[in-house]
Amino acid sequence: MGNHYSEQIEVNLTVGARGGAIAFVLKVFATLLGFMNQILLARVLGAGGIGEVILAITVVRISAQIAKFGMEEAMMKFVPRFIDQKDPAQLKGTISFALQFCLIFSIVFMLLIVGLSKFIAINIFHSEGLLILLPVVALSIPAWVIRDVIGGILRGHHDALRALIPESLISPFFRLGIFLILLLMGASPLYAVIAFVAGEVLAVTTSIVFLQSRIRELKPAKSTCERKKVLNVAFAVIFTSMSILLYTQADIWILGMYMPTEIVGIYGIAAKLVLLVYFPMMAFNAIIPPLISSIHASGNSDELNNMVSESTRWILSMAMPIILILVIEGKYILEYAYGQEFTVGYVALLILIFGQMIKAGAGLIGVILQMTGEHKIFMKINIFWGIINIILNIMLIPRFGMIGAAAATAFSLSMVDIICIYIIHKRLSLLTLAKGLKFDIVFIAVVAGVYALSSYFDFTFGHHLLLVVALTVYLWKSIVNHDIPWRMLIAKHKDV
Repeated sequence: MGNHYSEQIEVNLTVGARGGAIAFVLKVFATLLGFMNQILLARVLGAGGIGEVILAITVVRISAQIAKFGMEEAMMKFVPRFIDQKDPAQLKGTISFALQFCLIFSIVFMLLIVGLSKFIAINIFHSEGLLILLPVVALSIPAWVIRDVIGGILRGHHDALRALIPESLISPFFRLGIFLILLLMGASPLYAVIAFVAGEVLAVTTSIVFLQSRIRELKPAKSTCERKKVLNVAFAVIFTSMSILLYTQADIWILGMYMPTEIVGIYGIAAKLVLLVYFPMMAFNAIIPPLISSIHASGNSDELNNMVSESTRWILSMAMPIILILVIEGKYILEYAYGQEFTVGYVALLILIFGQMIKAGAGLIGVILQMTGEHKIFMKINIFWGIINIILNIMLIPRFGMIGAAAATAFSLSMVDIICIYIIHKRLSLLTLAKGLKFDIVFIAVVAGVYALSSYFDFTFGHHLLLVVALTVYLWKSIVNHDIPWRMLIAKHKDV
């Protein structure tokens, strides 16, 4: 019995490690394509042009997040449950309900943005350029929503590969390719938006094809759905998602209200770079939620604790090299990749990195709360700090510009993480912090000290040498201590 239990824990950890590795590789490709697209836009359109594109896409991102109504996360909770219960009727009915509900909701939002495009462009962002961009980019809302909901369904099937391909490969690849083709007719933010819409349409088409291969396996006499239960979970999640938007998109919106689009463009590029720190978490977020949901439903607290602590260590170990690269070489990346005008965003970049570093060390706190029935407390925490973030942004941006936006956002993100760590430990007796965190803290302090000294004495090549040494030390430590689950990726388990 004990051997079987240990083997099952190892199997679940291996599923998480392999799924996270697949997602990580896809995120690497997506990030490379995304940065090629951003660099091209920055070079061709300048800070002002890319600022308009960022604002337009931000409007769509917020609209799509609301229009999903939490169904993506709800599918990650209910799909694995019905699979474990071997209930194809409930599974098929729940999937059908989620897709129909979100399609109608997303079309309503698309029409709403088209109708309000003039008001948003002139009265909120004071940008005539957005008058043309908003009606076009709004067309991508249904595609974005359905693609994400299908992704949640596929992740519920533990199919991280097909869940991520449309978002991580299809959309950025065609977005870049189509923009390059349109660039032959001239440089325009409109062409960037058209390429964005085309990429989303092709991505959702791919998602539908993947989903059909899954649905084809479900042939019950009839499909049923407990809509009230699904909507109860989704309702709590949508408020959580909306509140998260308050401290992940509010800085862009408020900058757009108070500052020129050039400042929005510079800050937007810095914020995009910081997402590099976050994508190890996004990678494991593609596979860990269904595992946590299944383990929690089984009542096995030891296995759940093991999964949580290990996944956090994996996330931090993958995020730390990215943090080192951005801190040490961030100014050079902004200057040589995007252009001299973007280097003024380096300080904002450092501030935002601090907030993401805390998030990486905290682990999948949101997933844990949502998958263990504590989604309402997560919603309340996010709403409170989302409102605080808006207040701080309104107070700081007019005086400090992008530095104020970064400080408000990093502080709000950090407070959410710290409070959620406490709540999870108190209610679920789980400690989400990564193992061996003391080393990471001391390591970062030493690197920061050496970096400050090399900058003060203007040591030629000092930054580059420091990066090489720091990366070598940290990766060696991670591999030796198995903080990066490389053994699990090559292990053989008959149940995986």
